[in-house]
Amino acid sequence: MKDGQSVNKLNARALAVQILRRIEEEKAYANLVMQKALAVLSDPRERQLTTLLVNGTLKNRLTLDYALRRHLRKPLGELPHEVRWILRVSAFQILYLARIPQAAAINEGVELTKRGQRKYTPLVNSVLRRVGEDGWDFPWPDKEKEPVRYLSLRYSHPEWMVKRWLKRYGLADTEALCQVNNEPAPIWIRTNTLKISPANLQVRLTGEGVKVIPGERVPESLLIEDFGDMEKLSGFEEGLFTVQDESSQLVAHVLNPQPGQRVLDACGAPGGKTTHLAQKMENQGEILAIDIHPHKVALINDLARRLGITIIKAQAGDARELPGVMDKSCHKVLVDAPCSGLGVLRRRADMRWHKEEKEISELPRLQMAILERAAQTVAPGGELVYSTCTIEPEENFEVVKAFRAKHPDFLPVNLAEELPFSLTSEQDLKQAQKGFWQILPHKHGMDGFFLAKFRREEV
Repeated sequence: MKDGQSVNKLNARALAVQILRRIEEEKAYANLVMQKALAVLSDPRERQLTTLLVNGTLKNRLTLDYALRRHLRKPLGELPHEVRWILRVSAFQILYLARIPQAAAINEGVELTKRGQRKYTPLVNSVLRRVGEDGWDFPWPDKEKEPVRYLSLRYSHPEWMVKRWLKRYGLADTEALCQVNNEPAPIWIRTNTLKISPANLQVRLTGEGVKVIPGERVPESLLIEDFGDMEKLSGFEEGLFTVQDESSQLVAHVLNPQPGQRVLDACGAPGGKTTHLAQKMENQGEILAIDIHPHKVALINDLARRLGITIIKAQAGDARELPGVMDKSCHKVLVDAPCSGLGVLRRRADMRWHKEEKEISELPRLQMAILERAAQTVAPGGELVYSTCTIEPEENFEVVKAFRAKHPDFLPVNLAEELPFSLTSEQDLKQAQKGFWQILPHKHGMDGFFLAKFRREEV
């Protein structure tokens, strides 16, 4: 880091602490707070550093607290909110960001403390210097004897999550999953093929200084880096693309609606999958998109408008009832069900701290109710896709199993023939041939998603 960059870095650190305080004190969602707060920064480098500091500190909070407690005489919780977050943000840089010199992280942490919590300046200075001296050289719980506590502290996950995954995957895979969850989430975009080809979009973005790598699984996907403020890219303003992870993009390919068909998206907001369905239909036909929250219906309409899509009819309604839809017969139906979201922890830095295990036992009732109601709208010979962004079997395999037991006229469809790429793993192929597939972040390099497809028997 050059000396002339220190002012920019200090601004980024100050804003990161401010954002983290708001998230904690207001119990607000990180992505919403950050979206508004970043608007005050004009320099893309400051925005990127602030985002890295907020997400990294949030994800690794448990580990950071474990490292900090060793050098504190009083509990961390007894310190003012601002001091706690200054310590965490600074310790994150010291322990996780090798490209930032320790001296810079320590000195600027001390400067931030002087501004608002001056009497704690000696404490912050002392603790951070000790963290820097020790680095990662401190004792962990025994990995073999206390695997839950070890993985929880080492990778900053709630113990209840770790226990579930250890029972299902074993130690090595659980550790790999926790590691992936702590990595920065890659930014994938979906080309709006109604307006431009992926190859031409790549040329366009590259010309604006964006690093672009074509996806190997989904034909319209592009991985982007070094893009600064995405909304200021001309391609964004013109509706040439939207942000969507590869695993999420697979949903429209699996449902595979055709031009001129009637399609139901029972849980449509915020509109990523809905608008992808419209692309697959070449903006011909009709898509009925439902969401229980009126303000989220507006998100669907806004995205469709930016992308130039006109076939979506979005309305507020409870997917367990589907008002105004039950009298219609649909060729294709998507149920992207509300879920615990444990497949996208690396994308939502604060999600692991908001979740409770009881959700996983409560959600299947809602998921099943929506799936059963939506199934009633599927025309004979029509197709139904059930998807979630979780990796928990109660919300995925068990829901599909219960649905099939009650609805034998819905036959599983071989997903290996529906995906836009070839599966190579024998385990994946066996699953897909049965009509479902569980995507795991540490196995497949994508967000954790579940996909299942059914075809209703002809009368």
